[in-house]
Amino acid sequence: MSPHVESGVNLSKFSLADTSPQQVLGVLKATGSSDPDVLFAAKEEFGSTFATQRFQGMGLLVVGALSSLTIILAIIGVPVAIFGWWLWRKGVRNVATVEAAYAGYLESIRAGGAMVAS
Repeated sequence: MSPHVESGVNLSKFSLADTSPQQVLGVLKATGSSDPDVLFAAKEEFGSTFATQRFQGMGLLVVGALSSLTIILAIIGVPVAIFGWWLWRKGVRNVATVEAAYAGYLESIRAGGAMVAS
């Protein structure tokens, strides 16, 4: 049974990893297709991990901020909020990288009329 996926956020995926345009291009080229629908599906599957980073980072930021409202829990809340902010920013940066590489790959396919040679 697959986990419930909503709005591109798959809560079963968690990663602290970064991505690069080369990784995104590798995933897109691995499809062996120049069909925009197939490429979009591959991009969404690959990018869901980074959408999860954004979602979980925001959740940790909120939990840390709320915990910091009390003096005693601030000892835990401040580091959790800082980690949440860091994870959220990382997710935003990774999603932007995936989107930019995807757009560039689609443009190169349209301009060249074929898949980009590696």
